[in-house]
Amino acid sequence: MTDVIPSQHRKIFLKNALLMWAGLIVVIVGLSVWLSDGHLIYTLDDPYIHLSVAENIIQGGYGVNATEYSSPSSSILYPLLLALGEFIGLGFYTPLLLNIVAAGLSVYILLDFFWCYVLPRTTPSTDNFASLAALLLILSISGLALPMTGMEHSLHVLIALATIRGLITLAEGTRATPCPSWFIVAAILGPLIRFEGIALSGVTLVALLFLGRWRLAVFIGLTITALIALYGVTMISIGQSILPSSVMVKSNVFVSGTEQSGIANSLLALVNNFQNSLSERWGIIFLVAILLTSLSIVLAWRKYSLFQDKFWTSSKFIIGGVLILTLLAHMVAGRYNWFHRYEVYAVSVMILGGLYLLSKNIDTSIITNSFKAKLLFIGTLLFLAIPYGLATIATPFASRGIYEQQYQMHRFATDYFARPVAVNDLGWVSYQNDQYVLDLWGLGSEKARKLRANGKFDPQTVHTLATSKHIDYAMIYPDWFEQSIPSQWCLIAKLESEAITAASGTVHFYAISDFATKNMSAALDRFGETLPDRVILERFECTK
Repeated sequence: MTDVIPSQHRKIFLKNALLMWAGLIVVIVGLSVWLSDGHLIYTLDDPYIHLSVAENIIQGGYGVNATEYSSPSSSILYPLLLALGEFIGLGFYTPLLLNIVAAGLSVYILLDFFWCYVLPRTTPSTDNFASLAALLLILSISGLALPMTGMEHSLHVLIALATIRGLITLAEGTRATPCPSWFIVAAILGPLIRFEGIALSGVTLVALLFLGRWRLAVFIGLTITALIALYGVTMISIGQSILPSSVMVKSNVFVSGTEQSGIANSLLALVNNFQNSLSERWGIIFLVAILLTSLSIVLAWRKYSLFQDKFWTSSKFIIGGVLILTLLAHMVAGRYNWFHRYEVYAVSVMILGGLYLLSKNIDTSIITNSFKAKLLFIGTLLFLAIPYGLATIATPFASRGIYEQQYQMHRFATDYFARPVAVNDLGWVSYQNDQYVLDLWGLGSEKARKLRANGKFDPQTVHTLATSKHIDYAMIYPDWFEQSIPSQWCLIAKLESEAITAASGTVHFYAISDFATKNMSAALDRFGETLPDRVILERFECTK
């Protein structure tokens, strides 16, 4: 058999797999739009924070309000990409387009690697085992659910896969092997797409030093440092912290700007985060992967002399080491879940790295047509893909959930009662809204974040903060605030909807100013007549 036939089979396999992926994406997006009454709605409220920031970037600001700087974005680069989309007229379609392109490239990288490194060269393009494995590999990197989140995680997965794929090329070659330009770009962009990306990029620099490519490591390291420094200087110049408020609010590790700041508390937070990882499904899987990879490296090391350079530059040591350190970094400082998106980049590193380290074993098992080996391989992929498969099924309903809650809140804030408003779930309400939006949770308001972090978020403080910003009314989750709701606020309505990715299905509307007390009721009357059938708006008499 010549090399032409395997090459043709590879092209057909990749074409069929990408068509399958694209077809499923179309179905998922179509169902999401249909369930949301014809609106393209992302499965999370968070992308609308980025879109709001993008709007203000175009106007020369940065944050969710045109009159005030804030740093709510979890990414350095993503708001700039969305701003470009806003500038050229793509608007809220930009996140979906970016994510679909990123997911498609990720699927191509992973499946191309699977075909070239794992499957035997004689595998036909229509092989059932290969086709089933392709579907499960697509699900295992959340290639179907992740794009509809509208967040930068699909880009993060692409960056992670491209980085590992590039390292494999360099580790298998010699010092004279040309370095792919896309690998350099991926290594640099990692921390700019997601702050967690600094772990993989940092480990990649160490790997390059082991491979004797110190000039490349220095170039990538200096470029990353310069770009992050530029971002940091820019944030400081507008009165913001280097780390965005979203990272400090959501992270279990960063406590800067609070009374708990300090090296000792930060180290303790890292230890606690690692312990919490051991109670998470993915955390346990990462630990098992770390232990198995470490064992395989030790067994491989026994074949080499301790003083031979060959082992320390071997592909098994390089890729295994990068896999171990990346997963360990996520266990120490990373987060999990929230519609299965925080850990997916690390899962992608584990899958591609694991496929490479086990490629010879899998290849041999398939060649011998071992049913048990194939069943074990498919079973493992199925086990890994289950959360993302469930997320895929839930995606259209999650879009509907955001449509029935946050999008309706946006409509009220822009079409029926366009006044300054306070919220605790920042996103849709701030996007395409010219009124001031106070984020009581702290993502879009640094003062609110510090008050919450320091335990000073009492009712009087909340009321003082709201009145200082001339807020007329609030739309908040009551169970997020417990005893922090001011007595001066008047409960005037309650919005009930099904919560899928939203933190609560109940939103309370409070009148704060005298203007809201007098005029909000009529606005709610008009608003209630336009709500979807599944949404319930309960009214209360406000006798303030």
